[in-house]
Amino acid sequence: MEQTNKQQRKQNTKEEEKKQSLDECIMNTDDALDQLLTKKVAESSAVVDGNWAVAHASYRMNDVAYIFPITPSSPMGEIADEWSSTEDADGKKKYVNLWDQELKVVEMQSEGGAAGALHGALVSGSLATTYTASQGLLLFIPNLYKIAGELLPTVIHVAARALAGQALSIYGDHSDVMLARGTGVAMVSSFTVQEAHDMAIVSQIATLNSSVPFLHFMDGFRTSHEINRIQLVDDEDLRELMPWEKVEEHRQRALSPLHPCQRGTAQSPDVFMQLVESSNKHYQAVNSIFEKALLDFAHSTGRKYRSFEYHYYGSTMPSIAIVTMGSSVEVVKETLKYLQSDEVCVIGIRLFRPWSANGFCSVLPLSVLRVATLDRTKESGSQGEPIYMDVCASLISCKRGSVYVAGGRYGLGSKDFTPSMVKVVIENVMRENEEHIQHPFTVGINDDVTNLSLPLGKTIVNPLSDDVLECVFWGFGGDGTVGANKESTKIIGDYIKDMSVQAYFEYDAKKSSGYTLSHLRFARAQTLSAPYKIQDGQADFVACHNESYAEANKFDVLRFVKPGGIFFLNTKIASLSPDERLRALEKKLSPNILKTLAFRKVKFYIADAGSLANAYGLKGKINMICMAAFFRLAGIIPFEEAILLLKASITKTYSYRGEDIVRKNHEILDASCSEERLIAIDVPSRWKRARLTEKRRAYLSRHIALIDDAKTKKFVQEIAEPVSHLEGDSIPVSLFLQNAMLGGNMISGTSKFEKRRPNSSGLVPKWNSDSCTQCNQCVAVCPHAVIRPFIVTRDEAEAAPHPDLFTTVKALGSELAGKRYTLQISPLDCTGCTACVEACPESPKALQMQDVEEVLTGGGDENWDYAVSLPERACSGCGETPYFKMLTQLFGERMIIANATGCSTIWGGSFPSNPYTVSRKSGRGPSWANSLFEDNAGTSAPYVCLSRFNRHQQCSHDLFCDTEYGFGMFSSMKHRRERLTANVRELVRIVGLYSNLGDNMSELVSLLDEWLEVRKEKSDRCTLLFDKMKPLFQALLLSGGKTSQNKDLLATDAHDIEKLLTKVWQDRDMFPKLSHWIVGGDGWAYDIGYGGLDHALVEADHYDGPSFVVAYAPCIQQQVRPEGLNDMFYECRLAVDSGYWPLYRYNPELVAEERRKIPQREYENSKRVSGYCNSVVLRLTYALCIRQLEKINPQIAEELHQQMNLDVKQRMEQMQKRAADYKSFSSQDEASVKVLFASETGTAEGLAREFADACQFSYGADAMADINVEDINGTTTIFFVSTAGQGVMPRNGREFLQQLNARKEYFTENTSFSIMALGDSSYYFFLKAARDLEKAMLKLGAKCIYPLGEGDDSCAEGLTEGLHQWQEGIFPALGLKKPEEVPHITPVDLMFSRRVVLSEIEDIHAIAKYYESIGTKEVQVSGVEHLSEEGHNRDFIAFTLQTGSKDLKYELGDSLEIFPKNDEVDVENFLHEYSMDERTVIRLSHAFGVHGEISIGAVFTNVLDIFGKPNMSFLQKLATFEDDAEKRKVMLDPANLRQLRLDKCVTYADLLLLYKSARPPLAALLAMIPIIKGRAYSITTAPSSSPDSVELC
Repeated sequence: MEQTNKQQRKQNTKEEEKKQSLDECIMNTDDALDQLLTKKVAESSAVVDGNWAVAHASYRMNDVAYIFPITPSSPMGEIADEWSSTEDADGKKKYVNLWDQELKVVEMQSEGGAAGALHGALVSGSLATTYTASQGLLLFIPNLYKIAGELLPTVIHVAARALAGQALSIYGDHSDVMLARGTGVAMVSSFTVQEAHDMAIVSQIATLNSSVPFLHFMDGFRTSHEINRIQLVDDEDLRELMPWEKVEEHRQRALSPLHPCQRGTAQSPDVFMQLVESSNKHYQAVNSIFEKALLDFAHSTGRKYRSFEYHYYGSTMPSIAIVTMGSSVEVVKETLKYLQSDEVCVIGIRLFRPWSANGFCSVLPLSVLRVATLDRTKESGSQGEPIYMDVCASLISCKRGSVYVAGGRYGLGSKDFTPSMVKVVIENVMRENEEHIQHPFTVGINDDVTNLSLPLGKTIVNPLSDDVLECVFWGFGGDGTVGANKESTKIIGDYIKDMSVQAYFEYDAKKSSGYTLSHLRFARAQTLSAPYKIQDGQADFVACHNESYAEANKFDVLRFVKPGGIFFLNTKIASLSPDERLRALEKKLSPNILKTLAFRKVKFYIADAGSLANAYGLKGKINMICMAAFFRLAGIIPFEEAILLLKASITKTYSYRGEDIVRKNHEILDASCSEERLIAIDVPSRWKRARLTEKRRAYLSRHIALIDDAKTKKFVQEIAEPVSHLEGDSIPVSLFLQNAMLGGNMISGTSKFEKRRPNSSGLVPKWNSDSCTQCNQCVAVCPHAVIRPFIVTRDEAEAAPHPDLFTTVKALGSELAGKRYTLQISPLDCTGCTACVEACPESPKALQMQDVEEVLTGGGDENWDYAVSLPERACSGCGETPYFKMLTQLFGERMIIANATGCSTIWGGSFPSNPYTVSRKSGRGPSWANSLFEDNAGTSAPYVCLSRFNRHQQCSHDLFCDTEYGFGMFSSMKHRRERLTANVRELVRIVGLYSNLGDNMSELVSLLDEWLEVRKEKSDRCTLLFDKMKPLFQALLLSGGKTSQNKDLLATDAHDIEKLLTKVWQDRDMFPKLSHWIVGGDGWAYDIGYGGLDHALVEADHYDGPSFVVAYAPCIQQQVRPEGLNDMFYECRLAVDSGYWPLYRYNPELVAEERRKIPQREYENSKRVSGYCNSVVLRLTYALCIRQLEKINPQIAEELHQQMNLDVKQRMEQMQKRAADYKSFSSQDEASVKVLFASETGTAEGLAREFADACQFSYGADAMADINVEDINGTTTIFFVSTAGQGVMPRNGREFLQQLNARKEYFTENTSFSIMALGDSSYYFFLKAARDLEKAMLKLGAKCIYPLGEGDDSCAEGLTEGLHQWQEGIFPALGLKKPEEVPHITPVDLMFSRRVVLSEIEDIHAIAKYYESIGTKEVQVSGVEHLSEEGHNRDFIAFTLQTGSKDLKYELGDSLEIFPKNDEVDVENFLHEYSMDERTVIRLSHAFGVHGEISIGAVFTNVLDIFGKPNMSFLQKLATFEDDAEKRKVMLDPANLRQLRLDKCVTYADLLLLYKSARPPLAALLAMIPIIKGRAYSITTAPSSSPDSVELC
């Protein structure tokens, strides 16, 4: 009773929250919508999917999560990661675990890395978790054995998914989790979204209590992505359930030097087995521990579960049991409840491992005589699948071996499991005679080969009651339908307290431009547990948001609608006049659609959502308009309230995209609310007689009529067509075998038969020949190869089906004299993306978009078919994305492709579509294969990787790809070709011993001999030679290898010739010079600039070794703005021009050709960086965080933008500099110029390193103290030397100078040098150290190649003037061109703190860290005396310092540096005038010796020499931030700085205020201003005479 009251109080509290004013929610969206629709962590119920439900539980019960994304488990990790980083307005973590800390989420480099990190965290005493699936789980297996063996408690959450076998499937079944059975983990299955939440909690409790690791899994997609209403376990209940003493026990088992231990030892045979068996008791206790956890959970929440769930809805005792696991349990349960069967019960397996035979038999009624097991996996070669084997073994062990068990398989790869299938399973087991029972059996397919399948029949079983509203939405990838349906489901579920909701979604694997199907169910006052799609004829509401689905009869969109249901169609016809609408519908819609509307008496409504969206600047975004229609027609909630809720949702969902987007969506909702927008159509009775005319039927099958290959036509008709119409479930197994598809094989070039007509935009490009320059950029950029150039004769042009539209112009190029050029577009394949229009460089554009219907009416599709049938003078290659299209155009007829799992697998290998075509002339084309993600080139947006093998056999793991799969292909084929070569050589040798062996043999040997000479040539020459050999081989082999009689031919040689002919023929596939490529990537790929991609790929192919190409290829998931993929061409060009994606080529062979003259690295950007990087990044979805930051903190966002621009600009300039001044060696020993420095304060060292970087003959810069004098013998050495103290050499150069002076042996005659000296001419010992070095070098016979450079710090220009003069001469002296000066700024690593102000003591501590980092000590100044007379040009000061116990060690003659600081008032005045607040708090990351928070004022006062004298270098750096070209020109003029110095004693602060518009970001500014240097003073006291004080002068 107490528990019931507690739950009632929770419900009442929520009821009160729901009663708040809806209008107030809308007006105050940010706060109110959080209360109404989000903040799920604090609510008692939520409308969420399975992944969210699991993440919500695991987030709160763990310390850390190690993740790696893999479908369909990725959202669990992503949600946890988002929560982990979300902060509230006060800067505190919004979501915390039971320890009031955020979950630490770490994304690893791979699943194997996540497994290893998980293991490490567990042995450290942390509560750790992870989320994975499929091949990802398999990579966990080695670590699972370790984790289980060490009895480490953890829960691994899995969205169970199929494993890649004969093909890749990203969809759900139990193949992956079944492979973890032997690892020692306990395995728990969730049947529903609610259970996914609950079992995540129960598993955590059980693993802690048992010390056995748990694997908790749910059905991938079916449960992980299903949206449903669930009751959440709040933190209070969770704390009560948590076994805190076991948590402490786990923490105390952690590795620690406080209680040291050792784990993971190597054991011998004498003890290993005993220790393995020592864990038996822990596993034997798991079942009782798990049951106890379930019982405690029931007491806390009221939800009861058992390890084996038993359900029976009959009135007597069952004789048949169905045993299954996962979401299928709910399907069987609901079906039995509907059938009210007295004979059948269901047992759902919740705790699968450890399997309890007694537990299973205890719930199996004694009356049961027959059992049907259902496994969602296939274990080829076994006696049965896992559940079947466990059940059989359990029955035998429990003395019930007489029970008959039939094992079945279902639902592989997410094949839907329906109540109708449950019914046929029951019928199979209920057959009168056991020998007539199908065992083993499959359900859901038609296996007419091994005849294991159970026929379904046509009767549909629907267990749902009539008051359940079932809705189906047909959408188009990218139109927002799925997103809107998800949001609508959550709105309805959260708004109506007693409304149960369920949503499940189907997607075309090709994302954009593919179909989407949304299955939504709503029911009041009942739980919705129907984990299967809406069945045919059961939907109350069907919406088709893309009229082409109904127009072209691509899909049977009305198959779902029930008699008397509602059908909503988004169509342009709604904008026609009433008189025209009916005729237009009859002309446009498929006759099957018209007949269904009439016979089922469907209520028919139309609206033109596309035109309305275009009118409001939201082209293609029809989701909200269609949702408004749904709410009006479905009547689930009052329409007015629904619109208000939709508006609130829009504000919340799209606020990050700007107020304009939110406003437009609100306005479009208002416009769609008018009743005249939604038009009801009276369905005429004549539609019952609608039929498909022969002309229409021929039109719909015209693409099949074009197929001239019988094999291809059979495949398209029997396989491709049904699959494209979503009727693949009905294809029998035999047809796959008849089409030679065993093992996953598929014929090439089938994507061209898909036909996308009409595309969603209804537009295709039209060619304007008058503006065209035949550049073919539109051809290169087209992602589907639907726009192609053709070279034709006049006769061929006139013979076109529609010559008036077959426009041609004179073909450019002398080799095409007399020919005509035409550009043809396939209107039936075009997706309307407009990429070709964007790519066209002409003005006016040579391509404009036009209505596809105009093109089709004019015969545009017939002209296309005619053009591609002409002799091959067109661009060949596969019909998909541009990089791969170009690749196949270049190498397609000798190409082997190892594909990386990813987007390139989907567009390149989604069954039954294959874009890799074959040549009509030769029948050759690329051979493509895909293995596993972890075996090949796994890449992510926004790039595509193209790797190629050639000669070298070694392969390595790198940033983009693991090449094992492709390497296996290459190395094995290389080995086979070596065998072929050896056999060919031997055949040529033996035949060459004789003459008169026949014309065929002589000609063949001649060709083989030629092949041996050219076999390594990277071209089609080897293939052409084989074409000539082939008939000769066949003729000789047909004759048994017999040659013309030659009396001199030995019998042994004749036998060897015959045998060698056979051997060579067996390896005939190795005659071509194959081009091996590993390819992979994400999204649509577009070339950038085009001026060299083909050359780069050819160079990659020709290089005699492995080649690697990385190409920029943004994906639709990046949400490129403003026009999505329509802007992709501009997007790619901007990425290059801005420096975001520099073009780069490296060919090591060029080095060998001419080491110093040919660049090793070729940066191909001839253009200057013309755009800002943020103009690229702000167009990409991974910049959403920056756009949100602009709203929260505009100042920080602007700083980040500027910093990004600076980084990219400098990177590009440095790359261009490297390209021009390439260093022609790879090690220090090969460098011909050494650069050395002797530096006291770091200035000389910095200049030396900059020079070494600029000089292409030097490797780097070293301190003179780090090398021996002999190291410079015979080389050219450049010295950078400052002067210390009384003209002495700096410390890191003294020993070197001493070695020089002590050396007796002369240097060799090729020893040369030059010195850049630094000093201050106001001192007597100006440049003395450098001159001493120069004297010593000359004395030893070294040649001075350029006079000593003099950098005078007291000069008006500072050191810069002398340095520049010296550089003008030293580079020519070295035989080099002086490089362009590129201001280099390495920004300080900082972040703005959320703290408003620091205390004074905090700043003092931070500054103390700075002084400590530069090796200073704080001492008390006890006396200051000015020694120089007033008016003297130098101010000499004597200091007395009280050193006390500071342990200040010095010797006679040493100097001491004193570090001053700036006046605090002057600093504040400057910062205020510069619009900065000295109190602003920043967080430094190991900058200035500080790792933590410090105020800006403290940095400018104590660290930066802001009032120091600036040089020209500072102005050059500052000018990079000036947008005004005239101002920048003035800033870069040295005369300008000289004049400023004459007018006043100018400082860094003065220049920053003078050129305030050139405002660097703070991170750059702090790096540009030099730090305050110590002033050196001579020590005038002796250590022995003055131990506690020091006097300086």
